[in-house]
Amino acid sequence: MHKSTKILSTLASLLFLISILLGIIFTCSFNHSFYQYEYDKSNQAEVIGMSDKDLMKATDTLLDYLENKRDDIVVEATVCDTEREVFNERETLHMVDVKNLCMHAKMAAVGMFVASIVLYVLIYLKEKKKAMHVYMSGIRYALLMIVLFVSMLAIYAFCDFYDFWMNFHYLFFDNDLFILDPNTSIMINMFPETFFFDLVMLIMATYVISVCVIYFVLRVLDKKA
Repeated sequence: MHKSTKILSTLASLLFLISILLGIIFTCSFNHSFYQYEYDKSNQAEVIGMSDKDLMKATDTLLDYLENKRDDIVVEATVCDTEREVFNERETLHMVDVKNLCMHAKMAAVGMFVASIVLYVLIYLKEKKKAMHVYMSGIRYALLMIVLFVSMLAIYAFCDFYDFWMNFHYLFFDNDLFILDPNTSIMINMFPETFFFDLVMLIMATYVISVCVIYFVLRVLDKKA
């Protein structure tokens, strides 16, 4: 196996596995059942002073906005016996940033997935019968790099999630709109730190299981090749 082919296979595998990770992030983040589970677990509706129905209505509004199914996050609900708009101006501006991040991440995921398929096809055309062995070699190197990176992130998040979450925001946002006052912000009370901790752990666990399944399937195919 030429060194250039090995590098190409590793690059293809990295692009493929990262696109899978982004796909899992979106799947978990837009899973309405997960939100309902988290709200029920922490009795979040009562904490905020909203009904379960209104809380899910506000949540659906946010998720629909991020999925580009609506143009704003304007939604009214009864909060502590007062009818009001759920989200304030600062929250609205922050969600504009979040939506832009989501749109760019989706484009990146699709781009990386397509690029990985193109590279895999090129490898197949070059290696023919040895292609599966080349794929396995590349995915082993890619997995090693990703496992090390994800493991470090998981340890960081588990040991000091607040610092992990703040640095994540500083990395992807060029303002501090994500810093919300729990005394005035419904959004920060809908999604406390424990919510995001559970979400990050769900994403990592789902990704690890998915990667293990992919690796097992490829290994079986490699032995049959």
